[in-house]
Amino acid sequence: MSTAPPPAPSSIAHDAPLDEALQRADVGAARAGLDAYALQLMRSEQASDALQNNPAWHAQRALGRRQGLVAQALTQHTPGRWSVWAAGLYLHGQFAPDSLDPLLLTSASLAVLRKEPALWARLGPLLRNLDDDARDLPIARKTALWMGLGANAVQSIQPLYATPTLLQATPVGMGLWGRQYLLSGSSPGLAAPDSDAHLLSAQTPQGQSCFFVPRWREDGERNNLVVRPLHGAFGPQSVAELQLNAASGYLLGEEGQGPVTFRAAVSVLRLGRTLASCALLRQALVQSLTQARGLNDLNDQALLGSVLVDMALESEAALVLAMRLAQAFERCDDAAADSIPPLDRAWKHVMAPAAQFWVGRRAMEVTAETMEWAGAQGALDSPQGQTLARLFLAAPAQGRGEGMGNALCLQVLNALDRQKPAARVLFEAMEEIAGGDARILAQLHALRAMLAQPQAEQQGMARMLVQRLVLTAQACLLHRDAPPAVAQAFITTRLGHSGAGRVLGALDTRQMDLQRLLQRALPH
Repeated sequence: MSTAPPPAPSSIAHDAPLDEALQRADVGAARAGLDAYALQLMRSEQASDALQNNPAWHAQRALGRRQGLVAQALTQHTPGRWSVWAAGLYLHGQFAPDSLDPLLLTSASLAVLRKEPALWARLGPLLRNLDDDARDLPIARKTALWMGLGANAVQSIQPLYATPTLLQATPVGMGLWGRQYLLSGSSPGLAAPDSDAHLLSAQTPQGQSCFFVPRWREDGERNNLVVRPLHGAFGPQSVAELQLNAASGYLLGEEGQGPVTFRAAVSVLRLGRTLASCALLRQALVQSLTQARGLNDLNDQALLGSVLVDMALESEAALVLAMRLAQAFERCDDAAADSIPPLDRAWKHVMAPAAQFWVGRRAMEVTAETMEWAGAQGALDSPQGQTLARLFLAAPAQGRGEGMGNALCLQVLNALDRQKPAARVLFEAMEEIAGGDARILAQLHALRAMLAQPQAEQQGMARMLVQRLVLTAQACLLHRDAPPAVAQAFITTRLGHSGAGRVLGALDTRQMDLQRLLQRALPH
């Protein structure tokens, strides 16, 4: 009797943490579609860069759109949609990280545009379309749209320092698409520069404001803007500077309320960047574990096993955190503004920037460690070396995103201060999940003590506080949802003084079942 073939390397059967997260979100039925999508991505031609004329990059971007990664979470009403969207981004980020930006930026922009009834009536069908349309044409002749998002728009809401105003906007009256302005100046750090339109922040008499700026004007003529690629930009994503000379733009929200208007987009971006970092962690683990098994008998390699187990714990903890965030986003999205569950509000506003900061930095460390498999000289001319280099270069781009690490940490502090009732509910929920585990309870006690300090002292401890907050949340989630061996290994190695300031693999694994943990990470 013949046996069934083993699952393909891209199968969710090889990723127990993802499979279990989908089951917890009650969307296990989506597994087959996600499996098929992962297989498509794995078989697709790899793009060497994110340039506009790269057919492989366009094909990957189109695959993501067809999978629903642009509008699925924000325009459908099916239960579990955010979890399915998150799983799709996580898979896309593993196999096609270079083409993740247009999917993520369009989703984030959609969170703002759907709140503008007149503009949404015209753009909504084009943004929801699952078919790609890469043609550079006026919007009236397009079947689908791609959106970009200016870096200054994201930085305008970050509590670190004032962002220099490089764009000025002058009102000219009502246009076909809304309140029309003329924008002049520059917008540097523009991701997905070949998009059909961008959301930009510009100065008006009332202050920083949010604008929809299309590549083509409403009359079908080219808008007065020029995209200048920045070829020296770090990382695989395409980045450019946008130069505007009395370019037509349309006000979103109210004048002077740009940071408030952009907040919906930035919130989606926070979750997306975290998922992208989760994807890099996972793929770095898969590459390392596959390479190690091909060269070594891991039963005789205790030191190598400790590094691999450390990677596996980091990857699983990051994913369980991101998938819990996706559930919070959905519950907040489904609730009226005045009836959002306090616990989910805290997850969305406090834990999302904390997760982007911490998971992004862990991805940088793990992908750097994974580069050792490229050999002493880097060996970047080999397929293995090129794969590892793509992960290594993508990690800081996703971890930093459009902001800075310190700004993310200060945003967490501000959210904890503004959302005191929700933060209290968050801590109470974690204490309940801890179930009497003394190590988790000690961390919660330490966090409460740090938050009781004056604001000026909290700022100096912001990175330490955010690290402890994320590690405690991950420990709670794993304690509740993961196998005991995983939860205990994470809690033992991450909480307390032994979990701070260490290098990857610097842990005591004598009481751990390494083979069991590695088999869970990637069956073979």
